[in-house]
Amino acid sequence: MDEAGQRIEAALAARSPVLDLSRCGLRELPDAVRRLTHLESLKLPFNMIDDLPGWLTGLDHLVELDVTHNGIEEIPEVIGHLTRLRVLDLSENNLESESLDFLGRLTALTTLNLIDTRSDRLPDSIGNLARLTELNLYLGWFRDEPQSLPDTLGQLTALTRLELSGNGLTTVPEWIRRLTNLRYLGLWWNEIEEIPAWIGELTALTELTLPLVPDEALRAVLRGLPRLERVTSSDGDVDLS
Repeated sequence: MDEAGQRIEAALAARSPVLDLSRCGLRELPDAVRRLTHLESLKLPFNMIDDLPGWLTGLDHLVELDVTHNGIEEIPEVIGHLTRLRVLDLSENNLESESLDFLGRLTALTTLNLIDTRSDRLPDSIGNLARLTELNLYLGWFRDEPQSLPDTLGQLTALTRLELSGNGLTTVPEWIRRLTNLRYLGLWWNEIEEIPAWIGELTALTELTLPLVPDEALRAVLRGLPRLERVTSSDGDVDLS
């Protein structure tokens, strides 16, 4: 029995809620996984999977799906039907020119990772994800334009962590101003030359990464954030004292 088969049998015997098939050299999801009807978390990082079977919808308890670093170039249709998902990680797949409209149907999501997917736009329906607390868009092709990062992102007021580092931003998107529950905001490695004073309205912030070294005016604004513990820039940690 191969490594994947052994892990599946072990999860079945133990009724484990988590199945980790990372680095198993898989080109497709083994049919045996469908027997794990109790499964809550399916981890498939670092394989060569390019599609997912429709029978995944039969795993009624599945709330986490991680397909990081696979061969996905077209969004598997089944993902849009996994409406119980709370955690979805599509990072490090080539989703260039792929429509992400399905995301608006996954309204139970609390965590969404799209790291280095070559995505360059989110759908307006992203605003439907009212439960989302973590959104990671690191190393994407996103820009500060409505067709790339729609204003409906400002509806995600439950967000506590937003990572926008490593994109094509030239300004800080105005919709961020509405995300007053943010505790972490990542803006590093962009082309932003000015941080707006309204950043001082994000009073829940504890950590902030910047694409520039803050001048004294910005430092004064940041000193007014009551919970801010760490600020980093391209030059490293920033001393606000």
